[in-house]
Amino acid sequence: MYCAPFSCEPTNSHAPDSCWSTPHCVDEKVDFSKPNNGAFAQIAAYKGNPTTAKYVSQHEPSNAKQANDQLELTLVKQPDNKGFGATVIGTRAIQFGTVSAVLRSGSASGGVVSSMIIRNDVVGDEIDFEFVGSERGTVQSNYYWHQELDYTKMIRSQAVSDTTKNYHTYQIQWTPDQIVWSVDNQAFRTVKRADTWDAAAKTYKYPESESYVSFSIWDGGSGEAGTAAWAGGAVQWGAAPFVLGVKSVNVDCFFKGNETTYKPPAGA
Repeated sequence: MYCAPFSCEPTNSHAPDSCWSTPHCVDEKVDFSKPNNGAFAQIAAYKGNPTTAKYVSQHEPSNAKQANDQLELTLVKQPDNKGFGATVIGTRAIQFGTVSAVLRSGSASGGVVSSMIIRNDVVGDEIDFEFVGSERGTVQSNYYWHQELDYTKMIRSQAVSDTTKNYHTYQIQWTPDQIVWSVDNQAFRTVKRADTWDAAAKTYKYPESESYVSFSIWDGGSGEAGTAAWAGGAVQWGAAPFVLGVKSVNVDCFFKGNETTYKPPAGA
């Protein structure tokens, strides 16, 4: 897990070459309905070749598996009544492109948070969809730059049918100029890079580092007071099971080629 590029930090490692090389974006359609098709693997089985597994579970013990014609991430109750969830992450990095996923939220109780995220854990850039159990008729969108957790930028989607009972298509279109969030092909939010200029810092606070697509489910109700309130309070375990189901993921790279990544212009 610590050698994989989505977790590894070269400057904090034993040697600069401790980290496996980063596999870059390729256009791909991932169908989780067929087990053993190279779509998913547990982290212990992954040796760094993205052709063997397009997505891997980041944690052990793992609460993620392919079952019931989908990828399932489950929040499991622990002896201390807190939940231990799951995170599944793509094995190829993306820097600009369109990511679409057909999924059903697992947030069938307050406190249970489900998410679809494009994130660079080292830099702290993120673009996301997040589902909380107290709001099943919308999904929340947000973005972050360099670990600056500004929650005031969150915007909800239009009303949709119960996200815990129905599958919807969630899409993030990310280009060098703007980010567009859509549900079922209906765009509800656009953030333009030009509008993220911070005059004091003299920089655009716009996520643009090469990142990884991930899905997760976790216990927000056991977090800090602010997090618990946002998540909808303590998890009501009587409403379990809490399963985030992902049927498919499509990635369309912005820069075309066999393995593509953005290179800043000379002198940038």
